[in-house]
Amino acid sequence: MRFILFIISFFYFCYSFNQNILNVHPGLLPHLDASLAPFYHGVASGDPTENSVIIWSKVILDKSVTKAEISFELAIDSLFTKTVQKSKVITDQDSDFTVKEKISNLKQNTTYYYRFIYQNKYSIIGTTKTLPANPESYKIAFASCSNYEWGFFTNYRSIADNKGIDLVVHLGDYIYEYGVGTYGDTSIGRINVPTHEIISLDDYRTRYSLYRLDKDLMKLHQLKPMITTWDDHEIANNTYNEGAENHQKEEGNWLDRKSAAVKAYYEWLPIAPKLNEPLYRSFSIGSMINLIVLDTRVEERSIQSDSVSSPNYYNISRTILGDRQLTWLEKNLEKRAKWNLICNQVPFGPMYSGSKTGEKYMDGWDGYPIEREKLIKYIESKEIHNTVFVTGDYHRAIALESDRNGTASSNDNIAVELIVSSITSANDDEYFSKEEAVNRHERYLTNNPHMKYCNNTENGYLILEINMDEIKVNYVIISSIKTPNGITSVEKTFVIESDKHELITR
Repeated sequence: MRFILFIISFFYFCYSFNQNILNVHPGLLPHLDASLAPFYHGVASGDPTENSVIIWSKVILDKSVTKAEISFELAIDSLFTKTVQKSKVITDQDSDFTVKEKISNLKQNTTYYYRFIYQNKYSIIGTTKTLPANPESYKIAFASCSNYEWGFFTNYRSIADNKGIDLVVHLGDYIYEYGVGTYGDTSIGRINVPTHEIISLDDYRTRYSLYRLDKDLMKLHQLKPMITTWDDHEIANNTYNEGAENHQKEEGNWLDRKSAAVKAYYEWLPIAPKLNEPLYRSFSIGSMINLIVLDTRVEERSIQSDSVSSPNYYNISRTILGDRQLTWLEKNLEKRAKWNLICNQVPFGPMYSGSKTGEKYMDGWDGYPIEREKLIKYIESKEIHNTVFVTGDYHRAIALESDRNGTASSNDNIAVELIVSSITSANDDEYFSKEEAVNRHERYLTNNPHMKYCNNTENGYLILEINMDEIKVNYVIISSIKTPNGITSVEKTFVIESDKHELITR
């Protein structure tokens, strides 16, 4: 018996020693699954087109390794008997030992399987799919605001398990920058690594590593191609071009922090743009969908106004997109696909809050009235129909009909806006008492006669089922994020008919 215990102890010591020499933050060691080594973070794919896709992985190796040669294979079967592409790539510390490759010359609307290899060790097998050239229908899931400490990522697993979903779009706040217990619920045992607020490049890389070691998020990336954009928490709360609400002088130079956060984002997400290229981009899904992905945060955003009475509120130089991106957006809206889906970080509105004073949300488009009016006039002048804003950031599920002033009439609608609830981040019931959360729900609907739906207390995501005639809108909620066994269900369904900027309940 003592011999058996000695053997067990010996192998445990060897394993522990091996873990201690890995090039990884010590706080991440308990999260590593040895069976996945060295591809502990699994795999991911993203930014699909009709003939290409980005595939991604990362290796964690011995601290003495300065660079590594990684192989990858792409096949049309999961056994890799029908391999269509294979190659090798070098990765090193400059890219945090991440591997990201654009695979081209693929067939449209085709499922592919891929994996990575390092010294005869294989990653898990990923599944991805190119965009279709002429789809009869297409199903997209939209997610936003996933705070590790607030709850379990069961919503991600729910999306991954839904075989009907073709594509996932993440609208931002993929990670959060805060230190332990600053903005979260540490009682459920999900603790940020590193424990302090992230500021340096190593900090941001480590936080991404923690998130990507989560089994539910890993499964989602393994099974679905994803298109992502950032919001503010990928850098710091209420980011604008030259600073952020959650950045103080004692935390160092803002541009250094911003540069570190941006570099880590480009390393860790399966996106096509290269570092220093704009993140905003568009995807054509046949002639049916023009999927437009904005950057309302990092590119050109001016500092936020405090309120509509602020002296700078109507300053014509204030911008949320910037001239270059606004011009790009206008040209993309002229493509005349059947549906324009604008993937948008912050509410387009108009929208008054659920507080007693009913103020506008200054961090959204309502806080930038000149540029918002420019876009509305452009949509009207070009008679652009079937425009749908799909929005993250707000931690509430909201469906509204967009016009200039938020009227009950549908005659002046220029678009529909679908605001997605959070994957885990705090809703009104975390901020306020149950009674006040109910009151705020009622005030949202009262203050906004153009709002057709509001759920301000439950987490979830959105699924759009799209065809040429209509979009079916499914708001999905989860029973609980405080345990890993929450149950998802569709709480509310709308239909948006072609050429009608209205939310119809059937």
